[in-house]
Amino acid sequence: MVLRHQRKIFVAGGRIRLEDSDDEGYNEGESLFESTRRTATLVFSDVSYNVAGKPVLASVSGLVQPGEMLAIMGPSGAGKSSFLDILARKPKRGTVTGSVLINNAIPARRQFKKLAGYVDQEDVLMGTLTVRETLMYSALLRLPRDMPLKVKQRRVEETLSELGIQHIADMPIGVPGRRGISGGEKRRVSIGKELVTSPSILFLDEPTSGLDSYNAYVVMECLKKLARVHKRTVVVTIHQPRSNIFKMFDSLLLLAEGRTVYFGPAQQATHYFASIGYPIPPEYNIADYLIDLTMNKPNTSSPSEPEPPTSSFSVPFLSRRSNSTASIASTRVLEDLAATSPTLPTAHAPANLLQQAIADIAGVPDQQDELTMLTSSNHSHTLIEGYRNSEAAESVRAAIRHTVGGEPLNVPPPTSSRFGSSFGGAFADRADGSLSLPAFLHEFSLLASRTFTNLYRNPFLFLAHCVIALGLGLLLGSLFWQVDNDLPGVQNRLGVLFFMCALLGFASTSALDIFAQERVLFMRERENGYYGPAAYFWSKVLFDILPLRVIPPLLMGSVSYYMVGLNPNLIVFLKFLLVLVLFNLVAAGVCLCFATAFKSVGAGNLLASLIMLFAMLFGGFLLNKEHIPIFLRWIQYLSFFNYGYEALIVNELKDMTLRDDSIVDIQIPGSVILSRFGFNGQAFWQDVRALGIMFVGTMVLAFTFLKVLVRERR
Repeated sequence: MVLRHQRKIFVAGGRIRLEDSDDEGYNEGESLFESTRRTATLVFSDVSYNVAGKPVLASVSGLVQPGEMLAIMGPSGAGKSSFLDILARKPKRGTVTGSVLINNAIPARRQFKKLAGYVDQEDVLMGTLTVRETLMYSALLRLPRDMPLKVKQRRVEETLSELGIQHIADMPIGVPGRRGISGGEKRRVSIGKELVTSPSILFLDEPTSGLDSYNAYVVMECLKKLARVHKRTVVVTIHQPRSNIFKMFDSLLLLAEGRTVYFGPAQQATHYFASIGYPIPPEYNIADYLIDLTMNKPNTSSPSEPEPPTSSFSVPFLSRRSNSTASIASTRVLEDLAATSPTLPTAHAPANLLQQAIADIAGVPDQQDELTMLTSSNHSHTLIEGYRNSEAAESVRAAIRHTVGGEPLNVPPPTSSRFGSSFGGAFADRADGSLSLPAFLHEFSLLASRTFTNLYRNPFLFLAHCVIALGLGLLLGSLFWQVDNDLPGVQNRLGVLFFMCALLGFASTSALDIFAQERVLFMRERENGYYGPAAYFWSKVLFDILPLRVIPPLLMGSVSYYMVGLNPNLIVFLKFLLVLVLFNLVAAGVCLCFATAFKSVGAGNLLASLIMLFAMLFGGFLLNKEHIPIFLRWIQYLSFFNYGYEALIVNELKDMTLRDDSIVDIQIPGSVILSRFGFNGQAFWQDVRALGIMFVGTMVLAFTFLKVLVRERR
């Protein structure tokens, strides 16, 4: 079924199949698709954010019109990413106040996910898929189920064209050890995953991070085209862009210590800072200068000019500036301030006294640090208060009042087409926030297809499990070759069956890493509305966990069983395989619980190994059940080794008669041996039932951990 589903979407080489007949009715579908696309005006007013009582953002306001690209800049720790997360309505740990409006309204969470796309700073993609397949799965998961397939396929082709990545469309993303596409191309693929739904607003966190200058320019050029040509609202955080990238921005929000230093047209930033006494030298990159300015007053002297003599200690924000505003006068150099004081009889003596005082403070390390912090704080305060009282800030407040106080902008009436009420994939079916069965099956089939594709394109782990199972089966068969029906044979039977359980139990710890590799991918796709946790979990269980936990024990058991010389009865053999598979599934379920509950693979591995050891200890082989202290006997009922090992031993020995001729030839029924070791000879199906219950319980527990704990928290 999965292969048929893939062939319906892709042909050889991963290309999307679009036949000539698909063009019939396409214009109707595309027009309906375009009719639901809307422009979006983003308004944020007095946004503040506090974490544990510590302010991170304070009273940030502004607006972005359709077709504009807003750049959020500031030094490290200024609150850029936190502010972007708030605009994108990402889960935050602290307290957020203020308002964020889209088209003069606050959309519901489901509606917001349909309107907005979010691209993280780090690219997290499935490396075994091609670029086209990555975008196609995004379109299939997020666009309405009843939208024709040909419309989704054409939308993917349009996205490839918009981002300029048609030439790599059939190349794999790449996995460690296998070369794929470049870093800049991965960034554009991450953007493309959000663009396939044609979002009205696109948020991007540091889209140029980790890219060379050329790839950074190409990525930003694509974003500028998306904003300008397709009338999308684009908001990016960026640290220190090149001058040619800075010129692409329509608006600039400059933050310092979580407060606004400037908001307005990016190309007017030079004029604004010059008007308050901070002219930008011609040889400076404006972005570099602004970042330096928010930290400390940058050195504005050109390289050819001689440096003025300075003392061993300088006050960062006390230097020559324009006196065009009243607020600047308070931060002029101390000599100028002293010279212009009308109450002082002379100018030089007080200036010398102030210089001497600064020199004295500079000589004391603790006082020097305090003065540096004080002057830096005053510098930031000057910039923040200067903007708050400026005409630029008043014009922004007026624009917000005009937008919010007027009629709603571009809010279309609720539309109903044959594609559903709007975009959002399975979310279109969640009228009450719950997932409907058709939507779940839709998501499950697509995720199962993607998981199966990942499995057969990266088969190393599966093949390793199978090869190791075959090798160990042959090894066990050779070591325990054709055991006899005597007391040494009983010992060998007990040993080989226990070793099989121990081997399968510790091999199941590989399930810890299976989910860890996709943990971040799952959190981001879940938060962006690709699918729900139920569809993802069961697709992983069906096409990832089960093949690795069912096939290897069947191979090992089938190879070693008759080589060892265990009970040759066919029914007994099939029951033996059943117990091995169930035992392995329970062990994998236990490991999956730790994989979902703990972010650290090391911590999960340690705890899972401890659980395995304690389960082995109470399994009935290392410690006789009759000798377990009474106050600790309850632990054996939690040990899956207890049920699995007992079922294997009972299945093997219950109907067997053993001979011992060491002293005198006697026959010993297998039930006697079982009772001597503390096993219940009638407990086979009871143990099988217990293993089944434990498997279901661990799956439910793992899913609960996945649903509750594995969430994106910023």
